[in-house]
Amino acid sequence: MKQQLLHLAEKLRASFWMIPTLMMIAAMLLSQLLQLLDGAYRLSDLPGFGWISLEDPDSARSLLSTIAGSTITVAGTVFSITTVALTLASNQFGPRLVRNFMRDRGTQFSLGIFLSTFVYALMTMRGINAADSAFARHDISVHVAVLLSLISIAVLIYFIHNVALSIQVDNITYHINREFSEAIDTHYPSARRTDEGAECREASKLHLGEDCLNVYGDIGGYVLSIERQKLLDWATENDCCILLDCHPGSYIHHWSRIARIYQPPRQIDSDRITSLIDGTISTGHQPTAEEDIVFSIHQLAQIAVRALSPGINDPFTAYSCIDRLVDGIGKVLQRPQLPNCFRDGDGRLRLVTNVLDFADLLAAAFDEIREYGRSSGVVMRHLLNKLHELAQICTRTADRRALDAYLDRLAEDCDRFVEDRFDRDIIGKKIRSIRVLIARR
Repeated sequence: MKQQLLHLAEKLRASFWMIPTLMMIAAMLLSQLLQLLDGAYRLSDLPGFGWISLEDPDSARSLLSTIAGSTITVAGTVFSITTVALTLASNQFGPRLVRNFMRDRGTQFSLGIFLSTFVYALMTMRGINAADSAFARHDISVHVAVLLSLISIAVLIYFIHNVALSIQVDNITYHINREFSEAIDTHYPSARRTDEGAECREASKLHLGEDCLNVYGDIGGYVLSIERQKLLDWATENDCCILLDCHPGSYIHHWSRIARIYQPPRQIDSDRITSLIDGTISTGHQPTAEEDIVFSIHQLAQIAVRALSPGINDPFTAYSCIDRLVDGIGKVLQRPQLPNCFRDGDGRLRLVTNVLDFADLLAAAFDEIREYGRSSGVVMRHLLNKLHELAQICTRTADRRALDAYLDRLAEDCDRFVEDRFDRDIIGKKIRSIRVLIARR
């Protein structure tokens, strides 16, 4: 339930309608409240406020009409600028980056303030009776509309400034890296996990028995979240062990095997078991960053690959993406390994999850960059410089082996595709220095 609420919150955050809708509702309530306040107090009766009191209802309605017309016109302009920014982001940085622009609170608030000012002016104008001789009863509401219009002017300037900043690649990579770092803090806590019965073991070496029931998915899509505790409780209750074949971020087909149940309960129909397991795995038509840290990795890698394309040819953007990727992966290296085996209170293995290891993160981060930048000596040298920094904090044996295996791939690519002899010599020296550093650990 918690994961479903988090997924719903993420969808609402990435929508253009949520905050503007709430602000428009607040504007309608504010209009009604101030009209009630106008009925109880006269602004002209307060000392020093007589000069701003309005006595002509026709002039007030004209003023409100002008405010409503101008704000809705500006709101249309804001929508147009937003659409241009989204198109530019999609073409230059990739369609995955559109989500980041839609999640921007500044853009959502800017749209909301213009629409809410328009709604407030309409609601206030509706409450003014042109035949009312005691119009002073409505002057507070009208002056608040003027104040909102002045705020809208300031927000328009802020919006243009925010859009200009949001399409700069350094700011884009910074925000993606910050989201990447937050996901790491959530899924890779700095302190070792205290879950009783949780440990990290290689799934291929586990002896789970021969009696196995394969569970297949009902629908295809990207895995958004998995309710691990619900699976653990169900396996404990039915005295079996569940081995998951998918993880958040992976794509499953409607015929894909998503789990295996060892020693499945005979008293429950297999179709019902499949339905229960499927119910703990949420899928969607596109990946998200809620449970999948690889999502942010792919975003940075996509920007780097587009920067290395012949049409753009911007290696400095690729350098920035590599720096951000290494920063995040290095953070993972310094955290305890995630447990993938979970036992019940009696110490019996009940759940084995599919956890990404360091080799998977390396492949997700640098495979595409290596593929499209392997003929560029300067890009490969920069990548190796950053891998040298990773090697300094690579202490676990499995992680060192994964890094050494990746160096083999880089060495083979450089020998085949880097034409400049000077670059090949430098790359070879860097690879050897990283291997020496790994061997000393």
